[in-house]
Amino acid sequence: MKRRNAETGKMRRPIKRTKITEGMYGNSMLYLKFVMLWAAVVLADYMLEFRFEFLWPFWMMLRSVYDSFKYQGLAFSVFFICIALTSDIICFFFMPSPWMFMAASMYVWIQCIWYTVADKGICGPTVVLCCLIAYIEGVLRATERGGGLAGGGLELCRPLAAHCVGYPVVTLGFGVKSFVGRRLRLRRQRRVRAENDFYYRLMRDALPESALEEVIDACMV
Repeated sequence: MKRRNAETGKMRRPIKRTKITEGMYGNSMLYLKFVMLWAAVVLADYMLEFRFEFLWPFWMMLRSVYDSFKYQGLAFSVFFICIALTSDIICFFFMPSPWMFMAASMYVWIQCIWYTVADKGICGPTVVLCCLIAYIEGVLRATERGGGLAGGGLELCRPLAAHCVGYPVVTLGFGVKSFVGRRLRLRRQRRVRAENDFYYRLMRDALPESALEEVIDACMV
């Protein structure tokens, strides 16, 4: 009996999974969950005649306003809201509805892919998924007036669609501003470092070694 139990225990030994297998399995499940979520939202859009994905950028704006108020103050939050509203009004009045709905949906879903699926970098399945979503939103929904909406649904979703287009423009502008500011700051730091190195070498060559050691000790203190 002991021998049989031992053999049974050996036969029931769990199969070891490598990190590559676990990574492929986890990524496949993540893509599958995203596709199922996308299909469910698209089905709800057509059944209820409301674009539920347009609510996500509005939620993102509320979070951005809260973070700006928390870290940068009330003045910057009001300034950010005014710029976002101005961009939304421009898109609402000057952008055709079919193009606005198409661009809004493409932005929402590609941003969802970027924040959920593409957290480990851009790869082949991510690019294929983005192209698939762009194809469906660009070909199927652009051929319909208002993206398949009519009546009250169209009038209710137009401001949200304008926000889905205008808000990325604002965030992109702030992103470019931060990138340019960071590059200028690094350039100024390199210039100051070069000047400090020049004056340090000049002082080192002008002073004797004993005096230079005293100056270095005084600076460290």
